[in-house]
Amino acid sequence: MAEPQIAAQFLRHVANCVELTGHPASGLLTRIGVTREVLEDPDGLIPLANFVSFFEDAAELVRNPHFGLHAGRLSGSDSLGPLSFLFLSAPDLRTAFTSFTRHLATMQQASRNQFTDEGRWATFSYGVLDPTLTRRRQDAEYSIGAMFSLARQFTGGEIEFREVRFEHERIGDYARYRDFFGCDVFFEQDCNAISMDGRYLDLRGRVLSPSLHPILEEHLRRLAGRGTDLSLAGQVRVMIEQAPLDMPPDLAEAARRLGLSVPTLHRRLTAEGTGWRRLVDEHRMEAAARLLRTSRRNVSAIALDVGFAESASFTRAFARHFGVSPGRYRKG
Repeated sequence: MAEPQIAAQFLRHVANCVELTGHPASGLLTRIGVTREVLEDPDGLIPLANFVSFFEDAAELVRNPHFGLHAGRLSGSDSLGPLSFLFLSAPDLRTAFTSFTRHLATMQQASRNQFTDEGRWATFSYGVLDPTLTRRRQDAEYSIGAMFSLARQFTGGEIEFREVRFEHERIGDYARYRDFFGCDVFFEQDCNAISMDGRYLDLRGRVLSPSLHPILEEHLRRLAGRGTDLSLAGQVRVMIEQAPLDMPPDLAEAARRLGLSVPTLHRRLTAEGTGWRRLVDEHRMEAAARLLRTSRRNVSAIALDVGFAESASFTRAFARHFGVSPGRYRKG
């Protein structure tokens, strides 16, 4: 499988934030093999692993454990390339979140992002799916912080959030997070997410003209069309990754979205050497392994997080997949 990529433009904003602290970003860029020319290339791509590594190293360089949050606070119309403009030019906040979510995969691979609108409660969630990228706290805090900042800009500061959740454990004073977001913040959760009252979703934008929105959507659709077509298994894997861990997509619904019957979907996945249940189980096990490595949640809680009704069946499934029990896996 090809190494996941991310738009180089995303790194440009982070590098600029490093230099705002009075530290040069050149050494960090050299470490990951990226030049300033690459950062300025609107079509440039870099490995996602290098982006995440840069963020963690930058926090150490500037001696700020909350560097990701601060970079998120500075997010504006050019921080996420055309995605920032797409968000800020939407006709209303609901469209801003849904269109952003729909097009993020065009500029960042191997990430899970979802926007759910349940009427009184709406949530944007985000996470890196590559289980090998365990040092990614700065990216998570930046990504949620950037969405917070964009939403505040879009509404002229009218919006207030109800809660924020992070996969990682808390670092430093809780008050730092509470003051930043102005709401309750929870750690060691099953995803990174920010939630708001649904009443805000009809607010109109106050930054860019909505006439720009369809133009930017068409631009991002063209960018997506340049990529290599995914195999059927790859398309199914994306559907599974973008659904909540404890609620994988329905098989019949997945087949319908792909324009296939259920028997045809089974047959074609078999021809590619895999199957529906196998893809679902692999995703759940990879998510469980990440939670075991990066959180202090107990095995029972992780079992529930990834969709098991009780820990005994989870432990058996985990041992079949990895060859060791969850407890031994966590110990290394």
